[in-house]
Parts: sequence; structure tokens; C-alpha cells
Amino acid sequence: MRIFRRRGASQDRDRTEQAIQEYRTAYERGLAAEQSQEPAQALAEFARAQHALDRLDAASLDLPEVPQARAGLLYAMGRARTDVGDATGAVAALDQAEELYQRMESEQLATQKEGEQRGDRQETGPVPAVLLTADVRLRRARAYAEWGRPFSALSDLDMSIGGYMRAGAFAPLSDRSGDAARILAVGAAIQLRVGDHELALECGHESLARYQEMGRIGPEAIPYAIGFAAPVVSMLEAARGQWDAALAVDGVILEAAELGRAGTSGAHARIGVHLREAGRDAEAAGHLAMAARGSHDRIAEMEREFGSVLAPSLREALLEAERAESTRLAGGVRAGAMDPLDPLEIRTLRLSLCGGDGARFSATGRMSVVNAVPRQVTSLARVGHQLMASDRLSAALRVLWEALLLCDAARRWATLNTGDSTATVPLREAEESALAGAAGLVDILERAGDPMSDALTADLRNARERLGPSAH
Repeated sequence: MRIFRRRGASQDRDRTEQAIQEYRTAYERGLAAEQSQEPAQALAEFARAQHALDRLDAASLDLPEVPQARAGLLYAMGRARTDVGDATGAVAALDQAEELYQRMESEQLATQKEGEQRGDRQETGPVPAVLLTADVRLRRARAYAEWGRPFSALSDLDMSIGGYMRAGAFAPLSDRSGDAARILAVGAAIQLRVGDHELALECGHESLARYQEMGRIGPEAIPYAIGFAAPVVSMLEAARGQWDAALAVDGVILEAAELGRAGTSGAHARIGVHLREAGRDAEAAGHLAMAARGSHDRIAEMEREFGSVLAPSLREALLEAERAESTRLAGGVRAGAMDPLDPLEIRTLRLSLCGGDGARFSATGRMSVVNAVPRQVTSLARVGHQLMASDRLSAALRVLWEALLLCDAARRWATLNTGDSTATVPLREAEESALAGAAGLVDILERAGDPMSDALTADLRNARERLGPSAH
């Protein structure tokens, strides 16, 4: 993308043009290195591009293109740093990119408003920087997920989805449907890694459906459809024993591999393992033999994937709490210090947050009635305490972090709907309950020496910061 325009004649023109050309060359080389999966080389080129922009800034030329170029460069650096395992550096770069894009967004909105007041004819829709900010947040969500920080990752994912929803990308026949498919493909992988595997499956299915509606999975979509969405759907359908669904997606992955866009060994290993687990050994043998010709490691990798134990989804965690409470009541066992929810209350909560036919891709999708969120969050906090008391820590984690995410989603909804007379949502007490429950869980994990505790401590600190404006 060409950002800088050619300068007019001046005594500094040659030095300016030289710096601009150095920026362009280094930036393009960095992008090429990323495409070739050489993130370290990409970072070296991006550092050269950054140095060129610093020289332009130091010259005090007041070039309006520099902030946009710098934001784009920081965005690219965010992915490269994630790819080399530097999640801290990735988040720092993306924070800066978000700040620059939000500044551009404010300027563009002000210009748009001035034009409307003058009666200028303008295209409807969001200002361009809104979508750039959404993309930054999606990339930062990936970095947070790599860092093992669920609230931060899923909050950014929710904001990214929301940005594109407001831009109309999720509307039927939208010309931004490809963006919606891309966002959901990455969202599927993020949900699977640090969130709710049932939401991961919804994201993955919807992403693939949108790509198929567009007629084909083109080269630009392969990294998302085949790199993110399809493996998530395949894994989760196989985990549920839905073999026809899993194998149908496996076939799509194999087709892409056979077209030369990915290795076929992994695709054959995936199909072979799934066929074998489905009891279709004769069909599996050929695929496993073809996979072994490429690498035995691929078969072992697929076996580990199939044998992995998924953390409970919110629905499963609430079912677990409901059954445990039913058993306690049936046995006449007294409750602990905190008054627990009874099984019917937990079931009502589960159905309100996880039931129905509506698509749910993130916490915002769980909010059918935003004014019900404070009560739901308070109930989730109580369920979290029940689960901790019975040493069901993975279920407690899902419940308590979902409570934080619901608070975050409700806060954003209220901010975006300030003109709505019903937009005032009393969240403070509910947030304090959710934060206290999450802090209690982190303390338990820390005392047990759980390696997750450090990342969750930092994640909880970020949750406090993001929820702060609505808590006071």
C-alpha cells in the first residue's frame, strides 16, 4: 500500500525522498519475510523501516502520512514479535498502533461530522480507521492468547468482532463478508486456546460457511480458512465423535494441501487418525501410510491432538455445578460459608447464557438482555465459589473469567449507546464480585505452584484496568 505521496521541490526533498524510499523498501522486505515465515528477518527489516520514519519525524517536516505509516509498521511488528515468541513486545507494539489508529479515527470522525454539518454528500459507513483498530485488536488478541491471558485475549477478540459487526461485515451479502470470515477464523483459534471450545466451534463453522458462500477458498483466504478455522472445526467435531462432520472438513484441508498450498503429510495423518478412531481401520491404513512417508511425527501430533483434554466450556462448567449441587442436596450435605445457588437457578443461568439458536462468537453474543448482566455476573461469581470449594478449578476458571468478560461487554455496550435511556447498567457490585472470585482462584493456583498463576495474575490486573471506568 502506497502511503507517501511524492513531495514537491524543496532543499530537503532529496533527503526526505531517500528516507521515504528506505522506509518503503524495508517495510516491503519485512512483509515478504513474514510471508516466507522468517519473523526474525522481518523484525530486522521493520527496525530499518522504523529508523527511516524516526528520521522523518526528527526533520520536523510534519508529514501527515507518517502516523499512518508508523501505525501500519507497528501492526506488522506485532505479528512478527508474536511469531518469534515475544508476546510482551508484540502487545507493546500493538498498543502503540491502537493509540495511533484511534487518534486517526477521532480525526476522521470529526472531519465526517463537519462534512455532515455542511451538507456534503458522503459515503455511509464507518471511517477507515475503525476497521484498522479492529484488526490491531485481533492481532493483539492472538498475542495475549499465546501469553496465556484469557480475559485480555477474549476482550480484544470481542472488540474486534464488534468493530466489524458495526461496519456491516456480518450482514447478509455484505461486501465485507470475507473480513467477517477472517476475523472468525482467527477467533476460533483464540477461543480454542484460552476460551470456550463451544464458541470456538461456532466461530470456525461460521467462518468456513462464509468462505463457501463466497464460492471458493481463494489463495488469500487459505491462511485463515485452512490455517485456523478448518483445523479447529476438525479437532472439535472429532472430539465430539461427529465423524462425518470432522472428515468433511478434513477433506477440505487435504484438497488445499494437494493443490500445493500446504504439506499433504499432516492432512493425511489427520484423516487417518480420525478414520481409525471412528473404527474404519481399512480406510485409515492408506492415509496413515501416506502420512508416514512424509513424517511419522505428523501422526503422533494428530494422536496427541485427538487425545488432548479440553477445558470445560461455560455450558459444561455450569452443568457440572448444577449436578454437584443436586448431589449435595440429595445427600443432605450442608453448604459452605457462601450461600450457593440451587440447581434450578444454575440451570436458568446456563440456558440464558448458553441456550437458544443465536450465533455466539464471544461474550457480547451471550448478552440477550444487557440489563440482566449484573444479576448474571453475580450468579456466575457465586457458582465460581461453589466450584472452587469442591476443587473444580478448571470449571471455576471458565465461569469466573466469563463473568469478567460479560462485565467488559456490558461496559462497552453502555459506552456505545450513551443516547439510549436504558444504557445505564449498574455493574459496580457485580464486577467486584467477579474480580474477587477471580482473585481467589488465582491465589489458590499460586499457592499450589500452578504455572498458570503468573499469567492469570497479569490478566486479572488488566481486567481491573479495563473494567475500572464502569466500576466507579
